[in-house]
Amino acid sequence: MAKSYLKRILLCLLGLTLYGFGNFLGVKAGGAGTNAWNTLALGIADRSGITFGQSTLAISFVIILIDILGKGKLGIGTVLNIFWISWTSDFFLRIFSFLPAAENAILGAAITLLGQLVLSFASILYMWPALGCGPRDTLMVILGKRFPSLPIGAVKFGLEICVLIVGVLLGAPFGIGTVLVMALQAALFQFACRVCRFEPRDVSHEDLPDTIRKIKGGNSSHVL
Repeated sequence: MAKSYLKRILLCLLGLTLYGFGNFLGVKAGGAGTNAWNTLALGIADRSGITFGQSTLAISFVIILIDILGKGKLGIGTVLNIFWISWTSDFFLRIFSFLPAAENAILGAAITLLGQLVLSFASILYMWPALGCGPRDTLMVILGKRFPSLPIGAVKFGLEICVLIVGVLLGAPFGIGTVLVMALQAALFQFACRVCRFEPRDVSHEDLPDTIRKIKGGNSSHVL
């Protein structure tokens, strides 16, 4: 049992580390812009003077409070998501600080799209162990239940448009890369799922009570 959970946690951490690298690429896109959540993090970091990772962490804490109030399903993976992505994002930005942000809009757009593709594969890796969704995905599910007549894709798009607007108003860059990411992120994620032969809707995530109960019971039905 312990060995099984160790493997699942390590796979989750690998995905979250890759996610931090994808965030790093989004930041290095410069004026071309990045995805909605990174735009918000950049806007807050610019206004407050904190690092990008610290800004991401602060956003995650606010969202997790909303998730708890909305009775969202939270697991070990949710907790790891909050802390590990913020730390690895700053880690990559620090060790690659000698690399300048893209000054050319076309190069910046290419970098931000590459970053979004990395995030797509990273999301699959951290979802695969079924240890819980990230706080943003949990919020999307909660909103989806509040507006059942809307497709979940529309709920996700509406949420990210609101997040993007706040980030831009706070002074974060907005450019062709942002537009392309908003338009193509679903297709990029679908491409990653096809490559990995992964179907997100087939994953039954454990929440913390599930995990504690399975560990106490001494068996786990999850197979990597």
